[in-house]
Amino acid sequence: MIYLSLLMAIRFLGLFIVMPVLAIYAMHLTGATEFSVGIALGAYALSQVFLQIPFGKLADKYNKKIILVFGLFLLFLGSIVCAFSTNIYMLIFGRLLQGAGAIGGVILAYISDLTDENTRAKAFARMGQFIALSFALSMILGPTIGAKYGVDKLFLLTAILALISIFITLTKIPNPPKITHHMQKASLKEIITNKELLKLFFSGFMQKGLMSTFFLLIPLIFTQKFGYLKTELWKVYIPALIFGFFALPLGAILAEKKGKGKLVFILSAISITTALILFLIGYQLNNYFIAQLGVIIFFFGFNLLEPVLQSFVSKVAFASQKATALSISNTIQYLGIFLGGAVAGYFLKHSMLKTFLIIATIVGIIWIIALLSMKPIQKFKVVEYEKFDKNFIEELKLEKNVYDFYEKDGKLIVRYID
Repeated sequence: MIYLSLLMAIRFLGLFIVMPVLAIYAMHLTGATEFSVGIALGAYALSQVFLQIPFGKLADKYNKKIILVFGLFLLFLGSIVCAFSTNIYMLIFGRLLQGAGAIGGVILAYISDLTDENTRAKAFARMGQFIALSFALSMILGPTIGAKYGVDKLFLLTAILALISIFITLTKIPNPPKITHHMQKASLKEIITNKELLKLFFSGFMQKGLMSTFFLLIPLIFTQKFGYLKTELWKVYIPALIFGFFALPLGAILAEKKGKGKLVFILSAISITTALILFLIGYQLNNYFIAQLGVIIFFFGFNLLEPVLQSFVSKVAFASQKATALSISNTIQYLGIFLGGAVAGYFLKHSMLKTFLIIATIVGIIWIIALLSMKPIQKFKVVEYEKFDKNFIEELKLEKNVYDFYEKDGKLIVRYID
């Protein structure tokens, strides 16, 4: 499991590392505007939106390892294109190619296959921590390496990380077990109309979408409005990194150990919405300190949610719909990343940043209200049966206290409502 988490973290590091400084770099390319830079910032996510579910279906049909290697090769190829881009359109194409390897859902399904009901939540939480740490590391490496050696070197570093990930996939990751679902698979309609899953999906959309927004606004606003040099952007990111680092274990402990997952989601939503308000005030008053405080609170809220988001999706979804639900969750998050950069860039280009921040704040308040009605995650008693027959399986389908069940490597795994 550690290698799959590491694989996800390395992949995200490669995508995140350019985010803190990409906006400034892209603005100097031929044909660049604030809107096209916003597109470039979130272009890789647009590819992910359209290809997450197809990659998931391919992984269900063919060897998951081959699918992972193919996706990582596309990340490598896209990174090379970005590194040698001379205009904004070539950069956008490279970013689209980077995102075309939409293997996030495949990795999540892989982790789900390799874990049992008692260890899956911990595995997802660990993966979330790895991603959040790679996110934090990117805030250090991005501004420092990018400012000293150039953003093109960050793309070359991403290409190297992609090759390392391919090596890990081929040499360290075991083959997945054989899993058979005896319950009817849920339709796409059933998943996207599940109110509790929708709240989780919307949380991921807001969290990742506003991440893209802040990564567009921070370098542009702090250099153009507050007079920061590119080499000084670390002063903005490091305090946010420190507070975000403490949020990582806090979110995991409250949600997984204390059973207060709903509180974690609400605190994250409140923090992120408060960050929008502070950033707006700082921008209006030309006060870098208030804007900086907004950045700190945003990354605290972001990291609070990151370790538990996908874990909760896997808990709420039935076993037979887990892979599809996780793929949808990933798709919606990437849609948020693309729209966060594109929409913020459009408003910024038309000198309407204040309007955008007000609208985003209103949506954030709606998010908080929606989470207040969130149901506590169901607790389960997991039982494994080594001996069973068709009659026993049919009886399980009729029992009211059975949430779901499936067969894994010859054992029948049943989740009873506790």
